[in-house]
Amino acid sequence: MKKILLLTFVVGFAVAAYAQDYNNHAQITRRAHALKDRYPDKVQIKSLGKTAGGHDIWLLTLGKGQTDRQPAMAILGGVDGRHLLGVELAMGIAERLLAQTDIDAVLAQNTYYIFPNVNPDATEQYFAPLRYERTVNARLTDSDRDGQAGEDPFEDLNNDKMITQMRVESPKGAHIESSVDPRVLVPANPAKGERGKYLLLSEGIDNDKDGLFNEDGEGGVNFNKNFTFMYKNFQPQGGDWAVSEVESRAVADFLYDAFNVHTILSFSLHNNLSKATKAFSTRHAGFGPENTDDSNIYSYVSSLYNQSVPDIANTTAFPAEGGEFYTWGYQHYGRYSFTTPGWWPISSNRATEGNLELTFLDWASSNGVTDVFVPWTPISNHPDFPDLKVEVGGVKPYVMYNPPYQMTGKLVEQHTSFVNELTKVAPRISILSFKKETLDGSISRVTLTIKNDGLMPTINQIGERSYYLKFITTQLNLSQGQTLIQGNLKTTKPVLQGGETTELTWVIRGRGTVKVETGTPTAGYATTQITL
Repeated sequence: MKKILLLTFVVGFAVAAYAQDYNNHAQITRRAHALKDRYPDKVQIKSLGKTAGGHDIWLLTLGKGQTDRQPAMAILGGVDGRHLLGVELAMGIAERLLAQTDIDAVLAQNTYYIFPNVNPDATEQYFAPLRYERTVNARLTDSDRDGQAGEDPFEDLNNDKMITQMRVESPKGAHIESSVDPRVLVPANPAKGERGKYLLLSEGIDNDKDGLFNEDGEGGVNFNKNFTFMYKNFQPQGGDWAVSEVESRAVADFLYDAFNVHTILSFSLHNNLSKATKAFSTRHAGFGPENTDDSNIYSYVSSLYNQSVPDIANTTAFPAEGGEFYTWGYQHYGRYSFTTPGWWPISSNRATEGNLELTFLDWASSNGVTDVFVPWTPISNHPDFPDLKVEVGGVKPYVMYNPPYQMTGKLVEQHTSFVNELTKVAPRISILSFKKETLDGSISRVTLTIKNDGLMPTINQIGERSYYLKFITTQLNLSQGQTLIQGNLKTTKPVLQGGETTELTWVIRGRGTVKVETGTPTAGYATTQITL
């Protein structure tokens, strides 16, 4: 309860050092089951499978009644194993949503699929005896493709129970100390007359003598490089083929069956939320024509996000390289797919631009955050560099991508506010009117007007072309003794744009009640009836 209380009430921070307060998989599991116990009518919990490391991939479904018939948002944490904040945000959003006073009304019309951590094998490294920034699962792989697996793991040379960097003074070096902060090494620029002084490597030993350090350790495959859009064969950490892993298959299989999902929000080290993105079709590997209507939605949602989470506006995080989850979400799954790191270090010193380490260290100094850097310490008798000066040090693992835990309460609050705003603009089918006109005796004309009350279309542009998403279906149900003279019992319409209406007309002979159901999984369903 202590950490849940921190999550709920702490909105600011005053911290002198990082604390190990982020929750491990067992703690997240307990928090998830606690929600099920507290809100049994609103929460379902399910394991989608177990990872190679023996961890459940949890799915929380927040909803009431027939949850698969309500418009849904999918929210994912743990997409990048280094990003503990993403797990906290996904779990925290579930907790805050359920604590809202209007949650019954919200869940009467909406469903939330929340995956607290889709890559628990990777995030657990933060809590292990040896801490290093792990992005891959626990399936043993031959990362350097030399016919052996796990032969070049990490070594903690300075015995501080973490893996940082190793710098070696060498005429072959391509790095020098930064003039902004000499603790940080940057590439030498020959155009400025700079000469490299240091080799910059991962802390460790070249066990297999292939010239690489720590490239073939305990595993594995990176969830965020294992999806189908622009998947790169033989990409490091990408897996033997796309969607090869338990984690990626579990998520993709569930989502492909979840026709009611209209939007994905994932927390990763990529960002298309605080900086609006343009939406391009998949043709020619993502360089086809722009989907202008989708781009407009991305721009609008970006403005909503920056209103709720103003501190990372215009942040540039990591670029997509192929196989990412969020690009798959739009290009191949056909939904709006938004991603954000949720927090990012920002420096007012323009000299730090383009270098995350410099930016982070300046942010830490400006905000009184200490204990984030391991001073460079000499290492004697390194077997790979017996005659060279070798030092170990650098920014501590995880701190550049995760703020002090005391900041997460405010961040969860802000992102829950964004989810609420996004829910308000989601597609929503409603019936504006259902009226009748008597034409001749027992013959009547009935006219139905339906509307998308949301700002988002019922299907986006790329989804409309995929032929996989469900169109709007209107079903006319006649009573005994009634005959349809004109019109169709079942009518489909591909899409209704935000705020758009459409009209359907039937001519019917007979008396009694006529019922209509209309809708689509991504925008919900509406029913009405009229007496002839």
